[in-house]
Amino acid sequence: MTDKKYQVELVGTDYYKRNISCQNACPAHTNAQGYVNAVARGDYAQGYIIARQPNPFASICGRVCPSHCERACRRGKIDEAITIRTLKRFLSEHYGAESRSRLPLLREADRQVGIARLSGKPPANAQTVESFSQVSAGRHKEAGKTAPSSSPVAIIGAGPVGLTAAHDLALLGYKVTIFEAASEAGGMALLGIPEFRLPREVLRLEIGEILDLGVEIKANMRMGVDFSLNSLQEQGFGAILIAIGAYKDRWLDIDGVDLNGVLAAVDFLTHVKQGHRINLGTRVAVVGGGVESARRSVRQRETDEITTDTTLMIVMDAARQALRSGVNEVHVFYRGTLEEMRTSPLEELDNALEEGIILHTEVLPKRIVGSQGKVTGFETLAGRLQPDEKEQPAFVPVPGSESLFECDSVILAIGQESDLSFIRPRDGIAFSTQGAIAVDTDTLATAAPGIFAGGDAIRGPRTVIDAVASGHRAARAIDNYLKKVEPRTVLRGWLTPVPEEDLPHTEILDIPRANPPRVPLDRRTGGSEVEAVFDESSAREQAERCLKCHIQTVFNGDLCILCGGCVDVCPQNCYKMIRLDRIEGDERVAEMVEARYGIPLSDFQKGGEVLNQGTAMIKDEDRCIRCGLCAKRCPTGAITMEAFHFEEELIYDQNAGAATEETNG
Repeated sequence: MTDKKYQVELVGTDYYKRNISCQNACPAHTNAQGYVNAVARGDYAQGYIIARQPNPFASICGRVCPSHCERACRRGKIDEAITIRTLKRFLSEHYGAESRSRLPLLREADRQVGIARLSGKPPANAQTVESFSQVSAGRHKEAGKTAPSSSPVAIIGAGPVGLTAAHDLALLGYKVTIFEAASEAGGMALLGIPEFRLPREVLRLEIGEILDLGVEIKANMRMGVDFSLNSLQEQGFGAILIAIGAYKDRWLDIDGVDLNGVLAAVDFLTHVKQGHRINLGTRVAVVGGGVESARRSVRQRETDEITTDTTLMIVMDAARQALRSGVNEVHVFYRGTLEEMRTSPLEELDNALEEGIILHTEVLPKRIVGSQGKVTGFETLAGRLQPDEKEQPAFVPVPGSESLFECDSVILAIGQESDLSFIRPRDGIAFSTQGAIAVDTDTLATAAPGIFAGGDAIRGPRTVIDAVASGHRAARAIDNYLKKVEPRTVLRGWLTPVPEEDLPHTEILDIPRANPPRVPLDRRTGGSEVEAVFDESSAREQAERCLKCHIQTVFNGDLCILCGGCVDVCPQNCYKMIRLDRIEGDERVAEMVEARYGIPLSDFQKGGEVLNQGTAMIKDEDRCIRCGLCAKRCPTGAITMEAFHFEEELIYDQNAGAATEETNG
């Protein structure tokens, strides 16, 4: 029997950064473990600042974020993930815009964003992990050495992308004007997310904080009608950001879509949010999901990609809103399987089922049936998944499986896209093969000089946290463009010793996950929120479940005497001492082995007498709870517990006409 091979990699800045899996998975790179551990300490003010620094919509995301961080949380590989999103909600209720009592903290958070997003130099006792290395994305450590351009910036669309970009640019000293087609700012967050998930007042308060920075919004201004890209340039705007949302519903190509009683999901949600009454009858079919949902689920299984099926979110929002509108029965018809729906684990799905939504999966729409111009039913076919001619998963109908569902209304949630009809050939903007605006992936610049695009207009519908990340990137790119600089982003990491009292205890494994209280089913009417807020005791207990992934077990092989004490004492069986012929890795692993033993790794892998000349200590990071028992047990101090810190900085190239920043490498 062949000995098992272990795929290994060497530790370093990038490795340690990826180990903080919650932060690494967040599109905005929010330091989730930082604010979770602040809650555990009872330091709610600092926790809020950490949550707010990279995200001007912290209060909103505390309610509606799909929680990529929780899906990546390493505690979830042991039992259940930390309740990260609801702990952010807890902090926001104390110090966020909705609290209205501690707003000076918001100004402090903004100050830290504008002056030093990830501030602080390594303390004197810090151990540098490795030298500066270029990375593809980062945030400003400082606003730069050059003064802000006097050119004002125009943003088209007051959704989360445009507002985030405006927030950052205002902090950098720019005069920003947002042009919004609707009568009020907020975009899809305002009009598309139901009141029972996101109270309108919370969104308005957070938008108000952005406007307080000097951002101007011109409402009821529609691109292509009230102004054009050319007219904005003639007004003197030095840069323009197209940040419109995906408001345009896609329609099914089946018979009956023109019947009275067929509604598009986004239109339905928007009309309800605006206070309009819609008569849906007593029985409603909500039709959602497409082949792209199936393909996304396959990609996620193959790549471990963390994404959110935004179409599924719209499906469940529309279904729950219909039920709250007084409909007796709401049935959801979904093209994919329940397993595929679960690849994007949404609380909305569980909430909908709990509230009485009836789910039908693996069905294909055939036609909408009507009488005298009014919907009377929805006919479906059973579907099965099989590869198409390109070997992509596709649902195909099962012949003879027709089924008729009698209903009064049909709500279609097939997907959305941006309406880009206002863009003319003379604007010089190119489009992708999918019909979205084509941009440079690094700078978000379009083919037209000075015009940028972000969010739904370039990628299709995304979530609020994705929009925040896109807004940050756009602001950074516009700032660089107007300053005429080409900075490179560098990453620096360092380690500091961790006192024993700051290490997690093994008892935290006995604390089960608990969710905040929820409004009883019989009280879920109208726009009432379903989820309540943790009390202080519950919040701190849940935060204490964090495994503190920023703490690393640092191993010094020169001090190791191969006693095996660390292996024996580890409560999670994280460590193994193995022969070098049982490890596989990249070139760095091979180089390290040869540098240490003077023998190529390939020679160890051949076996023979050389096997006695080297041993590898390997560790399973997924199981480690950072308890520090290994370091305490080690008789030589070969293992130490140290906290990893990192900064991402913009370094300005002198050749590009910008000042070069000093570094602390």
